Amino acid sequence: MNGIFQKGLARRKKAFAVARRSIGEYNFSMKWCFLLPLLLAAMAWAESAPDMVSAPHYRQLLANDQVRVFAVTLRPLERTMARHDHNFLVVTLQDCEVVIWPEGASDITNFRFNQGDVRFSIGGQGVGIRNDHASEYRNITVEFLNPKVTSYGYQASTGTWQFGSSGINPPVDPRARFKNTLHLEAASVSDMQLLPRDSLATPDLSGPELLIAVTDIDLKTGESERIRKSSGDVLWISAGRKNTPMNVTTDPVRLVAVEFKKPGED
Repeated sequence: MNGIFQKGLARRKKAFAVARRSIGEYNFSMKWCFLLPLLLAAMAWAESAPDMVSAPHYRQLLANDQVRVFAVTLRPLERTMARHDHNFLVVTLQDCEVVIWPEGASDITNFRFNQGDVRFSIGGQGVGIRNDHASEYRNITVEFLNPKVTSYGYQASTGTWQFGSSGINPPVDPRARFKNTLHLEAASVSDMQLLPRDSLATPDLSGPELLIAVTDIDLKTGESERIRKSSGDVLWISAGRKNTPMNVTTDPVRLVAVEFKKPGED
């Protein structure tokens, strides 16, 4: 009798263990089915930011062996994020306020920019931008493919090698002619304004140039050569420009000129 009881008890324990294992496997499967979509969503959110070519609201304007140039436009309440593998420059085309954050950080910090604001940044991470305001946000982003275009170098003011300025100060008198320059080792960036009949001087560096129209511009050289560009348009000029195009409008024009050193000079 005792043997039968022991065998019955053993069978019940075995059945209970099987049932408990089955319930555990069921619970695990149910939990996994519930968690899997959340995990996949988190993984998708954690993926690195896309290259600017495929990032939303980025439009490529120019690409060569020196730069890639993009127009960025955000309508009200739009946002974007793009990866910046190389050092880059941002030229703001109109007064604005936007939220900007590095990938992985909180999107809570507002920045105010004036028309013509020029900012240089070291590459290597994704950057997000969000427009929370009722007006459109527009910039031109220039990616430098040469790593020698950098703010790191010898700083005469301190006598040390370190990162220098990353932006250009606003003009003292926005109604006057001005030219303010940011030196970036293998390149330089100048924010300038030409009054009526002022001319664009020949470049200081020996390489090619990139002109970015902040306002509409109309520059004339001689009888037939003309540079007409709308705000946000860009123009690549080969090395060796000797002409000095004149502002033939009746208003001041604002532009940013990026000059490059020739290969071997940097």
